[in-house]
Amino acid sequence: MLDAIIWYLLAGLAGAAAFPLTFRFFPALADRGYSVSRALGLLLWGYAFWMLGTLGVLVNTPGGVLAALAVLIGASYWAWRGIDRDKLAAWWHEKRRTLISVEVLFAAAFIFMAFMRAMEPAVLGTEKPMELAFINAILRSPGMPPLDPWLADYAISYYYFGYVIVGMLAKLGGISGGVAFNLGISLVFALAAVGAYGLVSNLLAGLGLETGKRRLLGLPLLGPLFVLILSNVEGFLEFIHGRGAFWTQTASGEWTSRFWSWLNIEELILPPPGNTAPGELRHWWWWRASRVISDFDLAGSRMQISPIDEFPFFSFFLADLHPHVLVIPFVLLALAFSLNMFLQAGTPGAGRFKLYRFEYLFSPQTFVLGALIFGGLGFLNLWDFPWYVGVFAAAHLLRKVDELGWSIDRLIEFLLLGLSFGIAGVLAYLPFYLSFSSQAGGILPNIIHATRGVDMWVMFGPLFLPLFGFLAYLTARRKNFRPAVAGLMAAVLILLVLLGLSALLTNTLSSPNLPHLNDEFGNMFLRSYLAESAGELIGAGLARRAQTWFTSLTLAALIGLGFGLLWTARPRPGEEALVEDQREGLSDPHRFALVMIVFGGLLVLIPEYIYLRDQFGSRMNTIFKFYYQAWILWALAGAYGSAVLFSRPRKTLAAKLFPAAFVLALVVGMTYPLMAVNTRISTFRAQLEPDLTLDG
Repeated sequence: MLDAIIWYLLAGLAGAAAFPLTFRFFPALADRGYSVSRALGLLLWGYAFWMLGTLGVLVNTPGGVLAALAVLIGASYWAWRGIDRDKLAAWWHEKRRTLISVEVLFAAAFIFMAFMRAMEPAVLGTEKPMELAFINAILRSPGMPPLDPWLADYAISYYYFGYVIVGMLAKLGGISGGVAFNLGISLVFALAAVGAYGLVSNLLAGLGLETGKRRLLGLPLLGPLFVLILSNVEGFLEFIHGRGAFWTQTASGEWTSRFWSWLNIEELILPPPGNTAPGELRHWWWWRASRVISDFDLAGSRMQISPIDEFPFFSFFLADLHPHVLVIPFVLLALAFSLNMFLQAGTPGAGRFKLYRFEYLFSPQTFVLGALIFGGLGFLNLWDFPWYVGVFAAAHLLRKVDELGWSIDRLIEFLLLGLSFGIAGVLAYLPFYLSFSSQAGGILPNIIHATRGVDMWVMFGPLFLPLFGFLAYLTARRKNFRPAVAGLMAAVLILLVLLGLSALLTNTLSSPNLPHLNDEFGNMFLRSYLAESAGELIGAGLARRAQTWFTSLTLAALIGLGFGLLWTARPRPGEEALVEDQREGLSDPHRFALVMIVFGGLLVLIPEYIYLRDQFGSRMNTIFKFYYQAWILWALAGAYGSAVLFSRPRKTLAAKLFPAAFVLALVVGMTYPLMAVNTRISTFRAQLEPDLTLDG
């Protein structure tokens, strides 16, 4: 208990130390970045500790950790000197109810996850022992970079920044690695909860919905609910499967089901052993939810290595303290940073600076902070780095189009901004990249492994319902369907381009005539698909695309509607930002939500046609990393869209039908977490001597 209290206070110390920075650099957000202040504080504190340790200035001791904290406090003091105290007092008086809500939510989320871990604290199974080894290596290394726990005298070559932050807190608090592991997962859950709450709250505030009022205070809670708790449909399917739904027994006693055969999810295709609770059906029943996507070879047999389709609640329930989990609070920090720029750009005090011949709508200081934030994503989980730089650059692109209109210069600005943040982010964390060796080895075509429509909806169905409801609401309000049609045509064009790229790569890799390939490589590539020639493989791929048309339709609709609305949704010159009720434009929060929807769609679409080459030799890891990011983006947009629809008069058909769709999404999406928590409690109580402990 004492360790948990110390951990909680250290996280609060990081937030307090960073708040002057968020207040200064997040002026366009209603909460001035308060909801992500802990995440920013931990990132900058960890960066100072790691960088100064790597340069040999600090040693890995509690004194070294405190010295790094002093650097953060010094930066905050600089920001504090520029803050108008009267404005700060007025802001506190106006927003104190929202800020108290953030603190209550953080404490509740931290306590909830700590108790979940205390019921099953062992650091056993999956990749947990590796993660604990990293934490212990950081605790025992004399300095930075931390020593590899397997290869003597070498530094860790992995995305280890999250473990540095966990180890830094453990070092200062005098907490063992086994306890720090479970407190680390609890802290990440709590940071993600307040980060998601803050994003939805700030979006709603930008729309003119004052979330400090009692009747609207609960709407931002949809953010953490959708991001962290809502789950895929497998839990609901598990529930009805365990109760014998859609099964019939023949005269010979054999159980058959057309529904479960059509669904064809491994293990669920087998008849249940009896009318029992799902948790009693088999060991680790909840694991199946992370493997609902199936790939099939040319013969129609299920591939031995299934794609991984984790979602946040599964990750926290499993409690793998892996980079894709550790990065979540900092992803939300990056989105808050991007939202602030989008809302602030072009206003007095936003600042501008020139790069090459283009003028960007934010200050040089903002660029430096952005390089630390986006670069930190690369150090935490490299897969996230380019996508959230892309979100920032896309939001900036919209602002420049508002100001100057569309031209080819806008596209060049977009690419240059993304490249600039990419280079600056790498330079900010250069010592990491100098010693990092990635298993990724380019891209490969995914020609036949097309995701079935039913699998896609089992995975994302609880998010698709509010997302399509929100898009339908926005489209219906405009009473002009030409942008939607144009967006759908653009989305179909993207699908065709990706299909062509995949076919071209397939033909290239199976050709023996290129200097960098040989007959053996081409034959091996074809054999991996059980194909005799590239033509046979491409033909089979086209047939698979025809069979999985519903997946293409779903993604084309999401990307197309989002893109179409964005293309024509900017306010007319001279209008106020709050034009949500006008026919000619959409408010800025709506547009930012649409950016998240489009990027989420692209993340899910890309593995349908290409994947990153790694040691697994399949799209397993690409699906895992891309879908996970898409879940976060879509969950935030879905939560915001739901809050908007619940706060507006239900005049359109889409708005009138939305409550039923929302209830359906909650029923199927909340079944899994409720059953999983019940399983955890039941398993704990069934122990001979149940004992709550955080020692892993």
